[in-house]
Amino acid sequence: MRESIDNFEPLLDYTDIANLAGISPDTARAYRSSGHLPKPDQQTSSRRPRWKLSTVRAWLENRPGPGARTDLWRKREQAEAGEGSPEEGEPPVAVA
Repeated sequence: MRESIDNFEPLLDYTDIANLAGISPDTARAYRSSGHLPKPDQQTSSRRPRWKLSTVRAWLENRPGPGARTDLWRKREQAEAGEGSPEEGEPPVAVA
């Protein structure tokens, strides 16, 4: 049975994701390389990953805000729990 046009969902590329997220296409590529983008919904070749609009919307709703330093969250959590100490040469993390 054929899918209805009502179930059609556009597939987005890096440029589309960048426009929706307010980032550059190169940043979107870097996010994928570092595992910060979801797995593509379709990949016609190694250079042409595509994501469903719903996949990108879900990612946008759950990603940290602009400028969020997720690498600092771990240090803050450790400081609050009294675990570990700042590594040599790093300033202590201020906990508000």
